[in-house]
Amino acid sequence: MIIGTGNAYDGMVIPGSKWPSNACGHGVTAACGSTYNSLFQNLPSYYVHVTAQFQPRVGVAYSLNDKTVLRAGAGRYLTRFGLLDNIFPGANSPFQPFVTVNNVSVDNPTTALGGTEQAAITVTTLARNLKPPAAWNWNFTVQRQVFWKSVFEAAYIGHRGLDLPQVYDINQAPAGALTSAASGTNINYLRPYKGLASIQMEESVATSTYHGLQLSWNRRFSNSFGFGFAYTLSKSWDSGSNYRDILPDTYNASNMWGPSEFDTRHAVVFSYIYTLPFFKDQSRISGKLLGGWQISGVNQFQTGTPCGVGTNNDYAGVNEVGSFGCGVEGQFWTKNGTPSILGQFANSSASPNQYFATTNSSGQPIFTAPAAGTFNLQKGVRDEIYGPGFQDWNLGLYKQFAFNERHGLQFRAEAFDVNNHPNWTALTATGGTSGFFNPTSSTFGKVTAKTGLSRNLQLSLRYYF
Repeated sequence: MIIGTGNAYDGMVIPGSKWPSNACGHGVTAACGSTYNSLFQNLPSYYVHVTAQFQPRVGVAYSLNDKTVLRAGAGRYLTRFGLLDNIFPGANSPFQPFVTVNNVSVDNPTTALGGTEQAAITVTTLARNLKPPAAWNWNFTVQRQVFWKSVFEAAYIGHRGLDLPQVYDINQAPAGALTSAASGTNINYLRPYKGLASIQMEESVATSTYHGLQLSWNRRFSNSFGFGFAYTLSKSWDSGSNYRDILPDTYNASNMWGPSEFDTRHAVVFSYIYTLPFFKDQSRISGKLLGGWQISGVNQFQTGTPCGVGTNNDYAGVNEVGSFGCGVEGQFWTKNGTPSILGQFANSSASPNQYFATTNSSGQPIFTAPAAGTFNLQKGVRDEIYGPGFQDWNLGLYKQFAFNERHGLQFRAEAFDVNNHPNWTALTATGGTSGFFNPTSSTFGKVTAKTGLSRNLQLSLRYYF
């Protein structure tokens, strides 16, 4: 497009019929006589229709006998959107246009446009049929009082997410566009909407599922002892865990169904409190000074979360890369086998700190770059490798010095991560993504950093009344 000709916003519309009266003369609208008035097309004033939605809930509890209870429930839940990034007026066209130019000098970017060429506008937007994300949740629980004054509980938890947001570049050039084009071709001439740059559109197309088995065993504090134990075996899958992620291939999302970025397959939490058995008689001076000590702890163990393997190279020849979660941007690499987990503490002179295998038994790479001009559309490449797990041991020691029934002091000694156990991480110490999931990195598949968790001791004296 030549500067000063045509309509850069041809085909764009804004919901509603006009500016609200309190917007006149303020902000990006400048005044109600703004040149952007023509973009209002008498559409509904909302982007996401959340009114008059049906959200049924049902729950039931039945006592089989004095020690066993059955519980079940189900319901539909909706999310009410707040301010959506893709339509934020302060950083989007036409209110604050931003343009994309390629192969230019930072000091003089317009020289690449030939002096008269209009730079391509980048747009973020929402689909007009955007729906509020919905979730169907259901559960079934059996609760039983058992020996030792304790209660055992087993539950199945299910979830189905529908109409979840996912972002597409609806103006992405076809795969191989730059690969087959003449050298120096401007990618914006090869897009479906020519002359415009990226058009990121949020749509209600992603789905999710969750299935979990939850087991718990609890004993309330009695006779100097109490404890709680909880174990969860779960599986969470979806076609997009984060609406900020942009699909690598706009025209084919068939390989995006996989484990959620936050999927944690196993999780255990164990807690306890115990009054030490010496000098228990608090009526004696020895009991008041030397007895009454309590020890407590909370221990947590869980497996790691997954991520995919790829780099930010434009193998597909579309002049852009997507984002597929866990801090990784780019395009998936082709998988030629299964990358087995070697273990957190695997260490040898040949492969120090190697966490998962990057070559097969024949020494051939498991991951290879996709062919030029193509996207890797293999199933199972999104979030395929689970990172290191996590464990944490916390311990507390308490002693109460009672002055009378209402006043006293409590001494507390607490240790977080008491055994100073190192927890490996797939991220760098500063929080950015390391080469752990990057097949071109020398640290591919290797543990090179720990989490920030370390032993922390805390002493306190509290007066209570």
